Amino acid sequence: MKKQLYIIHGYSATPEEHWFPWLKKQFENKGWNASVLRMPDSENPKVNEWIETLNKNVKELNENTYFVAHSLGTITLLKYLTQYEELPEFGGFVLVSGFDRKIPKYEVLHPFVEGKTDYKKINSKAKKRFVVASENDTIVPIELSREMAEKLNAELYILKKAGHFLAREGITELPLVEELLEKE
Repeated sequence: MKKQLYIIHGYSATPEEHWFPWLKKQFENKGWNASVLRMPDSENPKVNEWIETLNKNVKELNENTYFVAHSLGTITLLKYLTQYEELPEFGGFVLVSGFDRKIPKYEVLHPFVEGKTDYKKINSKAKKRFVVASENDTIVPIELSREMAEKLNAELYILKKAGHFLAREGITELPLVEELLEKE
């Protein structure tokens, strides 16, 4: 059975930006099905619409299903997984610049962090759990990614100067994410 990778972009992004097309191509070249989901109205995101996009696009959640999420996509993924009454075991995820608390100056994102996130359920069903952060991220403070990694009992990888992992900061490829997904 083919492995499936879903890449979830963040706030004000598109599937064609940053390192998402590169990552998609890397895994397609390995024989995976890979897609970068187009999250609706990314300039003015609504939590229910973003979760619904995952509901519509994730056809099957099993041991061959993997996710890579960036920034707002990280908490969206966790809320999506939390909604399952019986969450099946699945391959896992890499969360880049993850957060689950309010970030000052980004009030539009606050509804995404409200309500319950069932870390215990997610931890028990996701085989691979990784969080990637950058020391000089000016949007998501590194402490928030560190907290998320602790709650997920995930391995945390900290890069020194990757910023918020955006193309304008020079990040158009992210080999670490590729390595983590392939890690045994």
